[in-house]
Amino acid sequence: MSKEAQAVLPRQALRPIVAIVGRPNVGKSTLFNRLIGSRRSITDDRPGITRDCIRSVLEWNGVNFTLMDTGGLSPHSKETMAAVVSEQVVLALDEADLVIFLCDAASGLTSVDLEVADILRRRGCPCLLVVNKMDHPDQTRSVAEFFRLGLGDPIPVSAATGRYSGDLLDHVVAGFSDLDLDDSTPDTQIRVVIAGRPNVGKSTLINRLCGRRVSIVDDQPGTTRDTTDTRIRWRDREYLLMDTAGLRRRSRVVDQVEYFSSLRAADTIGQADVVVVLLDAQEGGTVQDARIMSKVIDEGKGLVVAVNKWDLMAGEARQDEFSDNLRRRLPFLLHYPIVFLSALTGKKALQCLGSAARVFDRCQTRVSTSQLNRCVETWRGRFPPSGGKDIRLLYATQHATGPPTFAIFANRPDLISASYKRFVENNLRREFDFEGTPLRIHWRRRTATSPSRARTGVEA
Repeated sequence: MSKEAQAVLPRQALRPIVAIVGRPNVGKSTLFNRLIGSRRSITDDRPGITRDCIRSVLEWNGVNFTLMDTGGLSPHSKETMAAVVSEQVVLALDEADLVIFLCDAASGLTSVDLEVADILRRRGCPCLLVVNKMDHPDQTRSVAEFFRLGLGDPIPVSAATGRYSGDLLDHVVAGFSDLDLDDSTPDTQIRVVIAGRPNVGKSTLINRLCGRRVSIVDDQPGTTRDTTDTRIRWRDREYLLMDTAGLRRRSRVVDQVEYFSSLRAADTIGQADVVVVLLDAQEGGTVQDARIMSKVIDEGKGLVVAVNKWDLMAGEARQDEFSDNLRRRLPFLLHYPIVFLSALTGKKALQCLGSAARVFDRCQTRVSTSQLNRCVETWRGRFPPSGGKDIRLLYATQHATGPPTFAIFANRPDLISASYKRFVENNLRREFDFEGTPLRIHWRRRTATSPSRARTGVEA
């Protein structure tokens, strides 16, 4: 890891962390979704669906904590992906304050359960032994065999129906008695989503920015399925980095898991403050890249375009040429920053954090009404929207941020041409430096309830 990358430090956890672990296909993701009250983790009857660790903040009886879903532990599996997932789970054990060890009442105690229990004992993890799939009261006796694990009394639960889930949460909160539960620090991080097509290096970039392996990386497209998030601090600012599954054209999505992965990724974009859309330098901007960037702008989110794998290109002299060509083919990128980096080597990888912070600040910019109306006067003097018609701009005001949203009042807004609207947007961007953020401009007819021209200081 480069010296520059070492400036990124993991943020200290403000809340206790509870990790759900167990062998594959015991219902960890189903229990996770049940406890947080939403379907955040993708579930399927096939084992091995969950790969990365997924987090969500949960509150129970006035106590806030972070719940973590993990992939299935397969201690002696010879499959490459299963081994990598198991390594990821072991890292989660080091981070957790409490572990929910989940077993399956339907299949009973297995040799893999015994191996997982041995791992937990050797690592000294504070643990709750939970037996899932207790869907009927007459199954209670089937938990007796799990006493053999030597991890305390088994706690029955049904993740599918929610049965005993409240009792489980009571046990979880009781396990925090010796922890400092101070959660007074305000949550002010910038939510940055890394998005793009499959296999452009999103997970590699997340790992580089965090300085540790947060997301599983593999040459096979579609490795990331769920959205993972990690808090970091860099240059006195805090970021919530969210890795997403690759977004490919819907016509090419044939697997049900990939379909739900793409839905999760699209939903995550809607939760972002800034989206870093990653491109492959060797492939350039594709039609699918354009669709993703258009979606980000339509959602009203800040946008940073990051060109990855630049280490494979001829050199930095071509960056201007690449940017000009990209903006010529995709003119809507004229007002959005483009950075060049290598997630694999770490070269200039932190540029995307700096750009995301600047774009976030511009998304939150608020312009006073007096400043806006001085601009209105200037526009009327230089380029009045007449076009042979009696059209007058009256006044303007900003009524929202994130993205900046303006209302411009005129006597006949329906007659204002699209070219004049572009002129106004371009002048707003130039005057107040709105690079990287979409602008929302609503053209309104002045009504009887609108502010008077006398108050705005603008003549009609």
